[in-house]
This record gives sequence, C-alpha cells and structure tokens, in this order.
Amino acid sequence: MLQMCSICFEDVYCPQSNSQFDSNGTSHDFPKHYKTWFYDEPHDPAPLHDFEGKQSICLIDNNNDHDLGMPNTIRMCIDQRARSIVYQTCIEKAQGIAIQESGEDWQVREQYSLMYHHVDTASDHFLNKFQPIDGVVNINISDLFFHPLKVLQQLDFFGKCDYGRFWTLWNDMVLGNKKYYRAEHLTTLVKNALIAEFDFELQDYSLHDQGYLIYWLEKCYNISEIPPYDYRNWFKNTQEVRTCLNSIRSQ
Repeated sequence: MLQMCSICFEDVYCPQSNSQFDSNGTSHDFPKHYKTWFYDEPHDPAPLHDFEGKQSICLIDNNNDHDLGMPNTIRMCIDQRARSIVYQTCIEKAQGIAIQESGEDWQVREQYSLMYHHVDTASDHFLNKFQPIDGVVNINISDLFFHPLKVLQQLDFFGKCDYGRFWTLWNDMVLGNKKYYRAEHLTTLVKNALIAEFDFELQDYSLHDQGYLIYWLEKCYNISEIPPYDYRNWFKNTQEVRTCLNSIRSQ
C-alpha cells in the first residue's frame, strides 16, 4: 500500500520510483516516510524525508485493532476472501514456517480444513480481526488481488493516478505473491466450474490449498464433512468434485 500510494499517485511523496518484490513476495526495502508507529510505543513524528509539499504516509503496526485518529487512515481489512491469503502470509512471512507445497498426506490436508472451520466459530481468532470501522478508509485485502479498480477508486483522494505505473506494480505484486492467493482463486474456479458444468484438471495445489477447498465445499454446500479418509486421494479434476458432492448429498 505504501508503494502503491507513493509511486502511483501524484499528490503523495515518492522517495523511490522503482520497486521490486523478493522471493517471499515482500517489498520491505521500499523507503518509509516515517518510522513505523508501533501501537505500544510513543509515536515518533519526525519525517524521514523532505516531503516537498506532498502528502505523506505513516505505517501503523498491525497489532493495533483501533482507530488512532490519524487523518486519512487506511485500514486493511481481513474480509472473508482474504482469510487464506492472510493466514499463509502470517505463517510463512511472519513465522517463517513453510507451507507444504505438495504431497498426498490427507491428515495434513484435513488439519487445514479443520483450522478454517475453527475460525468460523472463534470470534477472537486473528483472522476475524480488522473488520471495517467508521471514520476511516476500509480496504479489503482480497480487493488488492481480485478487484484492484475498486481499490483505486477508494484512493482517489490521493490525486491523479499514473495507471501505467499502477498496473506494472500491481502485476509484480500479484506474481510475487501468487502462492498466497491460490487457495481463494481455486475456490472461485471450482465454483464457476460446478455452476457452469464444465471441467478442468486440478494440479499442483499445496496441501493447504487442498484443505481450504475442502473447507469451502463443506461450508458452501452445507455438508457436515467430506470424509477425509474416503477422499484421501486428492481430486484429479472438477468432475470428481461434482461426483463427490452428489454422492454425499444423496445419502
């Protein structure tokens, strides 16, 4: 968000016009306008640059779930479609735990499914935090990936946007973070295939992505459980998904 606003909008100070994402999909080397404001520490208002009359941006530590009264606060919200994105980001980027990319361990897959079901019932889970609040600009994290034009409309108070720079930056961000939104993208593909009655092959999805799809199918089709051992082999295509659903719902 700091890069997007700085590089793409003419009214925001831009300390560096180029950007890149590392192998983990992060861009933490982009120079900040101020030191990050950690909610449990006094805020240091000293600027790190001469903003030359442009607007500046202060990053607020994400452990804080309140509006601190900063003008033009942008609140990144964990909406339903962002849960799998945020979960993987926190696990891999923050905790340094690698999500298993492939394999046939149905027990690991089932644990991911159960975890997301738990989130649905645990209001204090971190994936249920950061809902929209009044008085700030609320941006859904999933919109960064799936509805970028909506995000641009929400940021129009930053002035004219350089669309060429925006789409280049957005494309780099999406490619750099591809594995973090694959689970949510998979559910959309499967949903459309089931509705339109066409089929495609399911390949190269991590055990997390597979488990998230199982969770989504159970929730979407009001199924108490897709028996994990009976369907321990991962679906090869959407026809097998359709056959599974029909079999369970006919019982």
